Amino acid sequence: MKIRYTLLLMLLFGVILSCKKSENLDREIVGLGGDTWTESTLDKWLFTNFTDPYNINVKYRWDGAEYDRDKTLIPPKIDRVQPLMEMVRSAWIDPYTAEVGQNFIKKYAPKNYVLVGSLQYNAGGTVTLGEAEGGIKVTLFNVNNFDKTNRAVSQRVLKTIHHEFTHILNQTISFQKEFPQITPAGYTADWNNTTLVEANNGGFISQYSQASPDEDFAEMTSIMLTEGKSSYDAIVNSIVVPKLDSIPDPANPPFIIVREMPNATAQGNIRKKELSVITYFKQNYGVDFAKVQNKVNYALSQGAPIELSTLFGNRKKFTSVAVDPNNVPGMSASFMTTWETAKTGLAAVGGAGRILGNFVLFFYPRAGELVLRVNYTNATGSPFIAHFAYKVTYNASQQMTLTYVRRDGNADVIAPGVVALTNYLTTGSFALSWRYDANLLEYGQWTKVSDPASSFFGTLGVIKY
Repeated sequence: MKIRYTLLLMLLFGVILSCKKSENLDREIVGLGGDTWTESTLDKWLFTNFTDPYNINVKYRWDGAEYDRDKTLIPPKIDRVQPLMEMVRSAWIDPYTAEVGQNFIKKYAPKNYVLVGSLQYNAGGTVTLGEAEGGIKVTLFNVNNFDKTNRAVSQRVLKTIHHEFTHILNQTISFQKEFPQITPAGYTADWNNTTLVEANNGGFISQYSQASPDEDFAEMTSIMLTEGKSSYDAIVNSIVVPKLDSIPDPANPPFIIVREMPNATAQGNIRKKELSVITYFKQNYGVDFAKVQNKVNYALSQGAPIELSTLFGNRKKFTSVAVDPNNVPGMSASFMTTWETAKTGLAAVGGAGRILGNFVLFFYPRAGELVLRVNYTNATGSPFIAHFAYKVTYNASQQMTLTYVRRDGNADVIAPGVVALTNYLTTGSFALSWRYDANLLEYGQWTKVSDPASSFFGTLGVIKY
């Protein structure tokens, strides 16, 4: 053993001497000087829009040290980077800076954004769209499938960004201790085996909300922001007890009412969480959440518009539009003339002094029918409603035409007084479009095809029967 050890030392000494004689130690070692590249137009744009004003570095060139080596990932396509980051700025940074100033983003935003071309697939069948690390770095996956004109794709990416940013804010100031107690029994590590209907009926806005209170709060925040008020309200109001019961409506014999009973407990719990989110942002960061919500939704709609006609209809996201000409300014002059005529006409019916309040147009469960619900009061202030039913037809441009079908007893009484309104609705076709007020609150607008200057608008919603 001693001889072998001595021989090994001699061999090593010989190798050292050999290296000392043959190697040039002054030679530059390749790979230790850092990667270099020529600054591109994209690099300059990212610096101008993110690094310089907000100290945010956006890394899109591949760097294996940034990723989990156990995952198979690919780099992002260069042509997807700027469109993606344009949306990040317009629908994340700009809404916050408009409300609370540039320093808010400079102080709380992650300082590094890392972009990955592919999804990150996980054990258990889930995928990762984004992740935040200690408030310092956010990694966005699936960049190569980004399409700024595709609303669903843009919405998913933006939801990820707002979700991860919410985690960063929560790491700075925790959300209220009461929040986890709203639906304490619903949190589960097995959330990915829950359907959306089951999650909603359990008082959660999404399946992933069930993963933990932290994820629940971030999901609430990101969905409220990226859906916008109208769409978010429609989601909550569509949560019903999964049982349909068709019965005749004794008050209105021509109508068959489909009872999709709202799940009041589930809706109530989600509304409590919603209030928690709004209060958290206001009390801790001075953020008017509703204003940020409107701005995010508007930016998303401008970048990835979607036709309202695809969302408004029987069994669609929106089934109703509530119009209040007496209290919401901005209706066209032509329509307001019609409205004032209907108000005067209703008051004159039978000399009863009825007062016209507002109206709702909603899709009736019977296929192809739309109902006009007129809300009014008698001279003593007691409320009444009247229903007029119409057949709905569409042309190739998805413009809507209404044809009178029938009406209920109350409508029989007031019909002569509101004929100006009912004639307005059945004369010609209407085009549906979005409308935004000065605060960027979203409405659905109906415009006369024959007279683009004649229109009315209202709050989009969901009516359950």
